[in-house]
Amino acid sequence: MLTPAGAGTNILVLGLGNELYGDDGAGLLAVRRLEREWTANPPRPTPGLTVAFEACPLSGAALLDVVRGADALLIIDTILRDEPVTGRVSILDGADIRDLPGPSPHYISVPQTLALGRSIGLHMPGKVTVVAVEAKNLYRLGEGLTAEMEAALPAVVAAARAVLEGWAAGLRGTCP
Repeated sequence: MLTPAGAGTNILVLGLGNELYGDDGAGLLAVRRLEREWTANPPRPTPGLTVAFEACPLSGAALLDVVRGADALLIIDTILRDEPVTGRVSILDGADIRDLPGPSPHYISVPQTLALGRSIGLHMPGKVTVVAVEAKNLYRLGEGLTAEMEAALPAVVAAARAVLEGWAAGLRGTCP
């Protein structure tokens, strides 16, 4: 649950990925589009609400400096699933995120990063939601999204915006 607006709430929308690996860059592109749309067509004002947007190629403990200070964190990132459908969007609660390390023993997952931050006394987000976008191949070297992922990008942005608008409405105590 988010803090009532009177107390002030900082939301960070974090697009993760690597644009050098094709569809893995979808989170970065989506957060940039969402920021442009949010700025051009802002929702009804919510007193005390601050929304920041960040396209970030970092992972693991390197994210500590990026996410600290946020009350809520909305992540847009690609995922690899068994039999994926490129561009299919899922909304995951922070509790649904697997707490598994990544491809290197030096990497820690987002839940581990947040737990580490809390353990050393940093202000970490209390609410975490992930807009997860399926991709068939996250390791294809080459810039640019596949045609399938490019076509799905508006739906990714719309899903993230819906989460943000829902949070803002909840802080106002009204429907979106």
